[in-house]
Amino acid sequence: MGPKSQKVTDYWSAFYVADNSLCSLCGNLGRIDTTGIKSATGAPAGRVNYCICPNGQAMRARAGKR
Repeated sequence: MGPKSQKVTDYWSAFYVADNSLCSLCGNLGRIDTTGIKSATGAPAGRVNYCICPNGQAMRARAGKR
């Protein structure tokens, strides 16, 4: 893990780890799926993103998307 990834992991650990040690953003799945979500004006705003948790970072790295 490089220094950039470590900074992201430190941030995630400080703000997004739930009391049960799971990622509160994705539940440790590594992906956040907001497909179907719309903005207040009705514009489509959702998509599938890699999470910033270690699982999401690993999935992004495996996909070659740094």
